[in-house]
Amino acid sequence: MMSEQSADKPEILVVDDSKVIRLAARKMLGTDYEIHLAEDGLVGWEILQNNNISVVFSDLIMPNLNGMELLENIRNSSDDRIANLPVIIMTGHDDSEQGKQTVFDAGATDFISKPFESIDLVSRANSYAHLSRKVIELEKKTGYDKLTGLYNAGMLEEQGAKAFSFASRHKLFISVAYFEILDFQDLFLNYGKNVAQHIIVAVGKRLQDTMREEDIAARLAVAKYALVLPMTNKKNTELVISRIRESINKLVFDTGKEKIRVNFVAGYTSPDLSSDVEFAEVLEQTDAALQRAIISSTEPMVSSDDEVEAAEPAVVITEQDIEKAFAHIIEGSFYQIPDAYLATVVERFSPFLRYVENQTELELEENSTEKNIAL
Repeated sequence: MMSEQSADKPEILVVDDSKVIRLAARKMLGTDYEIHLAEDGLVGWEILQNNNISVVFSDLIMPNLNGMELLENIRNSSDDRIANLPVIIMTGHDDSEQGKQTVFDAGATDFISKPFESIDLVSRANSYAHLSRKVIELEKKTGYDKLTGLYNAGMLEEQGAKAFSFASRHKLFISVAYFEILDFQDLFLNYGKNVAQHIIVAVGKRLQDTMREEDIAARLAVAKYALVLPMTNKKNTELVISRIRESINKLVFDTGKEKIRVNFVAGYTSPDLSSDVEFAEVLEQTDAALQRAIISSTEPMVSSDDEVEAAEPAVVITEQDIEKAFAHIIEGSFYQIPDAYLATVVERFSPFLRYVENQTELELEENSTEKNIAL
């Protein structure tokens, strides 16, 4: 789920393996922007998935996922919000013009040289953040998602609020359902943008085929959809969701190499209109139900008033975590290493241990040979 930062502060992502550069950028921009820092492209890409970034500043040479690879991921993203982001590449003075041209051809928006002056960084941030916000505002005004033809999030809120107000006044049933394609990011990375977009469009088409004329359908995020179901109680909402999931889970997509299916989960709310509840609260409850369905080990369809058994979230271990663990080992305070890190630490140490073992065996063989020669 996207983070909800202050609407008055655009969000900027700075990706650089130099801690000095990251902290300098935060100091220069932190007053007027919400700053996200990443030490490599892999971390930066994860931040992009979960935040409303307006501008990206990225170094080129980084571990794990370099600047060119991050730029490629951004420009090939199935999410138009990410694919169209301004990306300013931070270059060194010794970077060649030919190298810059290659990066520009790959989709870079602009360049800034390191070490940068505060005025250069701030001016670019101001220009591109303003441009990015204008584009988003224009897209919101259209009311429709360009890829699927469904409503966008803004129009869902507008039309859904009207339907909800009507249901409240006349004491009618109404329900809201959120849907999401599971592991869509993996599908995109494994099969590419064309397949990913084909899936998004096909799922949107199935939603349109199964909805009634009075229903309201929208695409909220890359692989996240919504339905507002007027005059529909909880029992009938479950039937609608089951029918939609069955229809979409039957879809087969030909990637050219293999045929794949998608897994579609849902969260829904059928509010008690006798209580004083706002439509915005219903949307929040529905999103919370969807998140529980996503992490559930057993339930693909979750109501906001259900309790589900959630799978334990996977532990994410960063390079900084590994470095801290090694530091604890060197200091002799290895008992401070969290248990969840032990397997990864041992895995990292294994090549060194094998090297030591091989060197020891080699030394023993050499000693044995020397003794035999002496005899």
